[in-house]
Amino acid sequence: MVFKVQKKVGAVVGLLEQEYTVRGTALEFADPWQLVTATILSAQCTDVMVNKVTPVLFAAYPDPCALGRADIEDVERIVKPTGFYHNKARSIIAESRILCERYGGKLTPSMEFLTALPGVGRKTANVVLAHAFGRQAVVVDTHVKRLAFRIGLSRNTDPDNIEQDLMASVPEKHWNSLCDALIAHGRSTCSARKPLCTTCSLAGLCPRNGVVPISTPPAAKT
Repeated sequence: MVFKVQKKVGAVVGLLEQEYTVRGTALEFADPWQLVTATILSAQCTDVMVNKVTPVLFAAYPDPCALGRADIEDVERIVKPTGFYHNKARSIIAESRILCERYGGKLTPSMEFLTALPGVGRKTANVVLAHAFGRQAVVVDTHVKRLAFRIGLSRNTDPDNIEQDLMASVPEKHWNSLCDALIAHGRSTCSARKPLCTTCSLAGLCPRNGVVPISTPPAAKT
């Protein structure tokens, strides 16, 4: 059974890495702090919208100390298009203030450090570790969550459990490339409501080929 699972994982990784050669996050950022902030804003929002908001935000508040001292109503006006702007404004001001006052505006590339910041869950921390620091990390966003379950890479629907399943079954050197590819595949082919199973490169490996499952709600913590 273990051999069969490993063989399937290897086939999925190989096909996806071959199909999606472009790596990285769609979020635009200049440093790790900007990526933390942008990823917090991306919860329940498209990367396209976040990329429209963050240039305005970072022009007004170019570093953690500036944003940490900002008036919340001013920040809310800027980030309002990303949705849930009251909570998001509080989170990005709070994480910026802590970075400024305790750490001189610098981030440490560790899960423990990042998840101790307000508004930062494991997904956000893994995005930063992978794309700002070049570490191998398993990013479980809504696409990875959906596809891992559909394809059969995990039987779990909880993001933290999915992360552990993928870490256990996928060689570490493929974590970043696999998650980037799953996200790209989820956006282009394996959508939540109308997956394009007839043109999917993974159709022969997917136990739910041709079946539209009931979508599970995304996790609240990012």
